[in-house]
Amino acid sequence: MIDPVVIYAAPVADLQQDLPPLAAFPHWPPLETAREIWEQGGIGPARIRVMERVSGAKTAILARHSDRPAGACFVALSGHHAMIHAIEVAPHMRRQGAGASLLAAAANWAADAGGHSLSLAVTEQNTAARALYDRAGMSIVGKYHYRIRKG
Repeated sequence: MIDPVVIYAAPVADLQQDLPPLAAFPHWPPLETAREIWEQGGIGPARIRVMERVSGAKTAILARHSDRPAGACFVALSGHHAMIHAIEVAPHMRRQGAGASLLAAAANWAADAGGHSLSLAVTEQNTAARALYDRAGMSIVGKYHYRIRKG
């Protein structure tokens, strides 16, 4: 068994917040700065091509802290459910609120697009991110993992 994953979800209304101007903002297509943050986190062109193929409502979100790019994520909407993918905060910007800004901006965007719930998947071992999602009031709604056959 490898990469056990936890799925979190919450009502969009519970995650929405008023954010300071430019703390985090939606845009499409992804800005080069967002692509650079993703690349630093191991999210490369193949995953960005998947984002580009999404046919429904979608956005990239860039978070800023102290007037500098701090994090990025992708959000897509299916029906009334939005899901965050590729959430990444630059290592030197962690623990400064960028992750919380990304969650709030994703919820704000989802609400504007007609979404009622917001979810994301994270590896079980990512305790820092899981603590953020717990503090935000998100609940675990599922789990999965991958397996590799030995031999």
